[in-house]
Amino acid sequence: MLIGGHEGAVAAFDVGAGFAFLDPLGVELEGRVNFYRGGDRLAEEATLDQIERDLRGGLVVRVLAVRVCAMRMWKFYLACLFTFGWARADQAADLARIHVEVIGGRERIEALVGLRASGYVVTGGKKVRFTMLAARPNRLRLETGAEGRSLVQASDGVAVPWKFDTGKWPPHYEPMGAAEGRVFTNDAEFDDPLVAGEARGFVCDYAGELESAGRKLVRILVTRKLTDTFSVLVDTETYFIVARIEHRNNASGRRVEIVTRYDDYRPVDGVLVPHKIAVVLDGKIMQQTVIENVEANPPVTAETFARPRAAQPIK
Repeated sequence: MLIGGHEGAVAAFDVGAGFAFLDPLGVELEGRVNFYRGGDRLAEEATLDQIERDLRGGLVVRVLAVRVCAMRMWKFYLACLFTFGWARADQAADLARIHVEVIGGRERIEALVGLRASGYVVTGGKKVRFTMLAARPNRLRLETGAEGRSLVQASDGVAVPWKFDTGKWPPHYEPMGAAEGRVFTNDAEFDDPLVAGEARGFVCDYAGELESAGRKLVRILVTRKLTDTFSVLVDTETYFIVARIEHRNNASGRRVEIVTRYDDYRPVDGVLVPHKIAVVLDGKIMQQTVIENVEANPPVTAETFARPRAAQPIK
């Protein structure tokens, strides 16, 4: 009989004939799978014999990912072989595990402790150059410049975020306002919520599926410290985060939807990082960022992000 008879089913089991893993085209895959749950046990790897024993023993079995080793690529099938016993928290946790492996794996992600990036931002019909330094877990320094004006914004992850704007006279270092500082602090998180997880205060819950531009997406509801709530959309083909959706009050107090789109993932020291980011406000593109150059693990000090007494540009 076929177990999980919907599109993407990955297992067929017959008591007489035995057990085999199939991709959607019916091609038998390797004799080993990745990200497998049998009953309450979640393992990163299991043999077909182990899965067959669990099936015969009546355990709830789900295969979360199959790796085709010859191509060194991941093929994913979030298929419930039995449709009961999978809570929303389990769905989000399992999807997060796959996402981590897809973008590089836990070891490579943790080895990437900082980034220096440069490129440009298009906003309001103008093109602005930027240089960014980011470091784990939540330190960020951003410098932008155009038409003789430069702006420095930074957070050391401890003190109130600060800024220095040569467009103001006399220019001086000043703390950001409460609303501006909160947004900047949230943006300074080095890892996405599926990577950072509860260690950084993120609670993730499965919130259903949707289709956009012909792509099937999974929505994950993210809550942080019981105050900040937003959603991330995960592509079911690539398991990249393709969008973040949040709602804020604008200056006039009106509630607006802000969608941040992530695209053009490229490897940086073995970790896939988006190189194109667009911010959409109530359906209108407000800002597009293109990263042209990235350096992994640049040398930084505490002073790089701390509010200084004198202006020090990124070298």
